[in-house]
Amino acid sequence: MAWQSLANRLSALPRVLAGPVLRKVAPRSVSVWLAMRVGGDVTLTVVDALDATVASGHRHSVAVGTQLHIVCVTAVPDAGAPDLVEGVIYRYKLSFAFDDQQAMDLPTATGTTTLPAAFAYVPFGLPSFCLPPASLDDLRLLCGSCRIPHGNGRDAFGVGDKLLAQAASNPVARPHQLLLTGDQIYADDVSASQLLVLSDAAHVLLGWKELIPYDDAGSKADVDKLLPFLRRDPLEAAGFTSEDLDGQLLSLGEYLCMYLMVWSDVLWPADMPLFSDVANATRTVLGGDAIAFSHWFGKRVKKGQHFGMDREAKKLALFRQDLPDVRRMLANIPSYMIFDDHEVTDDWNMTRDTCKSLYGRPLGLRVAQNALVAYTLCQHWGNVPEVFEDPAAGGTRPPGKALLDLLDGTTDAAVYETKSPALRKLVAVHDEASLATRPANAVFHEPDELVYNFTVEGPGHQVIFTDSRSWRAFPTGRVGGGVLMPADQLVQQIVNTPPAGERIVIVVMTTNAPAVEPIRSAARHDGVANFFEHFPDVYEAWELPSIHFDRLMASLTEKLPLVGGKRTGALAMISGDVHFSFATRLLYKASTRLGDVQPQPVKAVIAQLVASSFRKETDSTLGFHRDGYAYTPNPIAWLMIPKTTPQGYVGWNVAQGSQKVVGQRGLHPAGTFVPLFTIELDQPTLPTEPDGFFLGNAIDPQTPPDYTYRLDYLTPPEVSVPVDVTPIPTLPAGSTPDQRKMAAEALRLAAMKYRMYNAGGAVNKVIGTNNFCEITFDWHPTNVSIRRLHHTVRWRKDKDGELQLSDYVVGLDPDDPAFAEFVPRAMP
Repeated sequence: MAWQSLANRLSALPRVLAGPVLRKVAPRSVSVWLAMRVGGDVTLTVVDALDATVASGHRHSVAVGTQLHIVCVTAVPDAGAPDLVEGVIYRYKLSFAFDDQQAMDLPTATGTTTLPAAFAYVPFGLPSFCLPPASLDDLRLLCGSCRIPHGNGRDAFGVGDKLLAQAASNPVARPHQLLLTGDQIYADDVSASQLLVLSDAAHVLLGWKELIPYDDAGSKADVDKLLPFLRRDPLEAAGFTSEDLDGQLLSLGEYLCMYLMVWSDVLWPADMPLFSDVANATRTVLGGDAIAFSHWFGKRVKKGQHFGMDREAKKLALFRQDLPDVRRMLANIPSYMIFDDHEVTDDWNMTRDTCKSLYGRPLGLRVAQNALVAYTLCQHWGNVPEVFEDPAAGGTRPPGKALLDLLDGTTDAAVYETKSPALRKLVAVHDEASLATRPANAVFHEPDELVYNFTVEGPGHQVIFTDSRSWRAFPTGRVGGGVLMPADQLVQQIVNTPPAGERIVIVVMTTNAPAVEPIRSAARHDGVANFFEHFPDVYEAWELPSIHFDRLMASLTEKLPLVGGKRTGALAMISGDVHFSFATRLLYKASTRLGDVQPQPVKAVIAQLVASSFRKETDSTLGFHRDGYAYTPNPIAWLMIPKTTPQGYVGWNVAQGSQKVVGQRGLHPAGTFVPLFTIELDQPTLPTEPDGFFLGNAIDPQTPPDYTYRLDYLTPPEVSVPVDVTPIPTLPAGSTPDQRKMAAEALRLAAMKYRMYNAGGAVNKVIGTNNFCEITFDWHPTNVSIRRLHHTVRWRKDKDGELQLSDYVVGLDPDDPAFAEFVPRAMP
């Protein structure tokens, strides 16, 4: 059956196109995001276990197009009313007063007569949530990244729905927050079939067709003429570097509709377009030019894209199959989000050259603008809804509210064109002429523009979402990658966040810190790596050793409490990006850190939890799944990858390029040492190795290091655990602390059973299939030696198989004898 345009289906669709998505939840505010085809006033009411109203609020939607209206509505308690508290399952109601005078509740507006099945979990008849607990033993955080609709395997994002359903009525056992760490959409790699649907939906919902700057001469093109496979040439001419430019999103409407299609199944047609549909549309765009069409068709056939679209259609059908689960999950757990590169385009702000190309041409500026406007509306609004509210009397209008006011009522392409310069400034997209005047050619934000880093405050934990994409600096110019986060932003985004006190700090970095050795080796030998295989993300991780990593550690450990004058404790970092999951443990000890004016001793464990991907498994990720941390697709490159683990590094608090003499490098077989040359330190940190290695460094005892690192790539226990979906018992209304404690203990015992289960299979050091991650803690208020963090990865052996569980256990005691500090060899 041929696919149908949205214009022929829209009137039969429900008024709510996507959502409700539960966003920021705090003791005095609850926010819910929705996208609708009819504008109106939305009222949010939060009720407690006894059905008493505890918070309420309403807001009118923003008209982004004639039939696309977006709103993030916030409910707050009445003045003087008590805060929302942990240990309670709250529920929320939504009611709609549409602009056409129709009044509806959530079931009617979403077209779901059986609301519990669509948006609620048994035993509730409404969407629900609970606040995170103060006890880390009871805290459950879900996380992940990287989700592409036409990817291989089954989408793992919906696994969160099963975890919520399992413990929906138990506020202790129920997952409390969902942390999404980048690449919620793949704007540069959209399948041809889905791109045709997105472009069509964009025109229908917005009611106008955006004119895209086509070339440097100022030519404009109607975006619906830039069909799949007709976009690569103008994008390459504009300096875009993604390998998948045939499917790069361009218009604001396409970006917005992409979010609607990955979070909801409403806009999806019954049948997706096939290659014949793209071919017929292309013939029309080419004006019946038989020669041009023959050339286009032959090129597609040569590349096998006519077969590829049919395969993609099956993958898209599998993705759509799980969207109801995804939609229900997003309605029932507070979620927080940050971008990585694919929300805009691959390699976004990766190098000085990519910035110069993107921001030096009208097409690049428009695409970046559209991407960030859509990101702001669909993701960032819910992270910091207060930035999108009217100011207090006499206050300055915040940039989020300024953006909403500017967008509201956009009805045609000419109006959007007129508003574009102001929109571009609000989302901090600056042209190349502006970047060229900045120190280190850095991308930047002015004080009256949106910033995208934020924090999530819990009673027992603090989550810091950093933005290492739109603050990058390029001090070396065109050569290599940029500084992922300049020194002033490390201070602003990490150090200057609200004090954490005794709470655990979790920092979202989006890119690995550090990555696995094959990626690190590719960065060190980028010329060789790219000779064998193109590595577009070769500069995307925090490299160890490097001055930037040393500065990051100094900033992170500033969040730790002072114990006897020493920054002591543990914190966690969550990252994604690489499309497989793993964990590392970093022991960092210092008498003084890089950059310290006054010595600041540190004793810290940093747990890095890499959570990727929901759906982006490839041959490469499956290689990591099979071979572990040393995997490489090329046998020659394998020789360049260090195989030693753990790894040790030592560093000094000196300026880069100081040429400080710190020791000798030489041979030391069988416990001897034969010096070969003097080490003159031209960067703060260098590798060291324990005794027994053939070639290594020996440090002059007169220049002992100021800080040391021990890096361990962790492996789950040798178990492969089927996930038990037995429901967690319901807590009665008004449950006592002892009852909640018993429920938490039951959950921990169940988790222990999973971890001890031995299926007899080989351990997977790295999880390279599509997966979904969870963070939990074994915490003790005083005994640090028994504190543990669990990075639990759920995955399938095949798309129809049972979920498996791999558990990375990170000990958080800096004095754990199993992870002793590396003491560098002393120079004879």
